[in-house]
Amino acid sequence: MARRTMQQTRTATHRPATRPRRFRHDEYVAVDLFSGFGGLTEGIKRAGFSVIMAANHDTYKVEVHEANHPEAEHWIADLVDPAAADYHSARDLPAADLLVAGVSCVNHSQANTQKAYAQGLTLFGMDDPDYEDRVTRSERDRATANCVLHYAQKHRPRMILVECTTELQSWGPLLPGSKKIGDGTTYRWWLKQFDLLDYNHQVLFLNSQFFGVPQSRNRGYWVFVHKSLPMPDLEHRPVSRCQRCDKDVEAIWTWRTGIPPTGKVAYGEQYEYRCPSCRTRVEPPAAPSITALDLTDLGTRIGDRPVKDFKDGHRGPFAASTTARIERCRQKFADFPAILMPAKGVHGSERLLLQPLATQTSQQEAALLSTGHGLWGEPALALAVDNYQGAPRGAAEPLPTQLASETLAVVSSGVIPYRKHTVPAVHTEPMSTFTSDQIPGLLTAAGWFKQNGTTPNHGTAPHPVTDPLGTLTAHDTTALLTANWGPALSQVPFEECFYRMMAAHEIGRGCGFDVDFRDHSGTFRVWGTARDQVDGFGNAVSPQVGTWIGERLRASLHGHLDRGDLTAAA
Repeated sequence: MARRTMQQTRTATHRPATRPRRFRHDEYVAVDLFSGFGGLTEGIKRAGFSVIMAANHDTYKVEVHEANHPEAEHWIADLVDPAAADYHSARDLPAADLLVAGVSCVNHSQANTQKAYAQGLTLFGMDDPDYEDRVTRSERDRATANCVLHYAQKHRPRMILVECTTELQSWGPLLPGSKKIGDGTTYRWWLKQFDLLDYNHQVLFLNSQFFGVPQSRNRGYWVFVHKSLPMPDLEHRPVSRCQRCDKDVEAIWTWRTGIPPTGKVAYGEQYEYRCPSCRTRVEPPAAPSITALDLTDLGTRIGDRPVKDFKDGHRGPFAASTTARIERCRQKFADFPAILMPAKGVHGSERLLLQPLATQTSQQEAALLSTGHGLWGEPALALAVDNYQGAPRGAAEPLPTQLASETLAVVSSGVIPYRKHTVPAVHTEPMSTFTSDQIPGLLTAAGWFKQNGTTPNHGTAPHPVTDPLGTLTAHDTTALLTANWGPALSQVPFEECFYRMMAAHEIGRGCGFDVDFRDHSGTFRVWGTARDQVDGFGNAVSPQVGTWIGERLRASLHGHLDRGDLTAAA
C-alpha cells in the first residue's frame, strides 16, 4: 500500500524540564497528552498531582505550556501518525499515576466526520501501521483518543482522565440515511478496550459555568480507574436554592432526555439539576460573563467606523448579517447597557453580561455591543439585590457569585434600603449592613421627595439620593422619583452604539485562565498574536473542572493507601 511521499523535515523534539522533579515515590505524578495551553495540567496540579511531562504537536502551545510549567519535561511531537517524521509513540512516554488527555474536539463533532463516515471508514487497529493511507484527517484526529489506549496498554496508570466534546459518543460508521450522525460502534469498542485492560469507568457531563468559569462550556469527561482501586465520588452536587423548599440544597444531576444519536449532551437540554427533596428543578450558581469583560473599553462608536462595500452587496460599517445581529441585540436588550453577541460564528445567541459566555473556539467569535452609558453619562450599575453581599458593584467591577435565590438589577443613580434605619447610598458608596427588617430598593434616577404634612410651612421637598431621608412622622409620606430609561436606550440610534471584538485576555479569563486583566497581574504567561492566543484558550480544558475532578481522584488514591497502611500495620 502506498505511503505518503511528502518530505517531512520536522522531527520529534524533547525538551527536558528546567526544574528537577522529586522522586516519584514522594508524590503522585501525572502525564498530559495533547496538553495545549495546559488547562488540565493546571487543574490537576491544584488538586495535588505533579505533572512530570506534557506532549503536543504545536510548538507554540508547548512553549506556552513550558513557560507556565517549567518543572515538566515536554515533547513536541505527532503522537498519532507513525509515518510522520516527528512521530513519537505514546508508549515511550514516562509512566505516571494519572494520565490526562484532552483528545481532539474539532473532528469529533458531527459536521467534520461526514467524509470519513460516508466512505465507510473505521478506525485503524491498535498496531496497524498503514492506517494513515486509508483515513481522512477527520478520522485521523479521532485517533488521538486511541493514544490514550496505547499509553494505558504499556504503563497501566492507576487513573486516566479524558476530556472531549460529548459528540465522541457518536463515533462510528454513519447511521443509515444520515449524513452526520455515527452509530457509536467505535466509541463502544474504545470503552471496551479499557475494560479489557482492567479499568472501570464513569462518564461525566459537566458545564464549566458551574465551576466558577464565566463560560457556558458543555464537555464530556471520561474517568477510568484501575479495578484494584475504589471508584471516586464523582457526583456533582452544587449547592443551589430551592424556591419550593425555601432553602439551599445539594442539587442532584438529572437526565431530561437521555443521550441523543448525535451524542450531544448539554445543560438545560439533555440534563438539569433538581432538589433532592421535592424534585423541583433548581439553577446552580453560575459565574457571569461580566467578570471576564473589561468594560473600561467600550470599543469604537459605530458611526465613526469606516464605511465599506461588502461581498453581500451591503454598504456600511459591517456586513449585512452583522448589522442585523447588532440591531436584533439592540432591540432585544434595550434595558441593559451592554450585551455579548456572536460576531464571526454562523450560530450563536446573544447573551446578557450576567449570563456566562458561550463556548469559545479557536476564533474570536464574541463581540461586545454597548448602548452607551447611563441617562446622564455616568456608567450604569449592576447590583446584587437579594444576596446580602454588601456593596453595590459598578459595571466595570466583578459581581459576586449569583445564586438561584438572588436577583440582579441595573441602576443608574443609587440604592436605598426600605423599612428601618433608612440610609440612602449612591453606587460609589458601600451599602450599609442589612438586617432581617430591611430590604434594599433600587433608585434609578433623580432621587426622592418628602411631603411633611399639609400646612404651607411643610411643603413638598425634593432630595437627591445622597441626602438622608430624615425623621419620619405619622404625617410624613416619602416617595421615590425614578426615570424609565429602558425605552430611552431602545431609541439610541444605531450609529451611537459602541462595538468591539472581545480581546484575547478577556477570552483567556472567560476560559478560566488567570491572565493579566485591568489592574490585576495574572499568573498565566502568554504571548503571540490574538489569533494564536484565542486558539490556545478556546481549545483548552477549563482548569477549574480539572481541579474538581482531580481532587476526587486524589482522595480516592489517599483512601486506598490509608486502608493499605492500616492493613499492613495490623
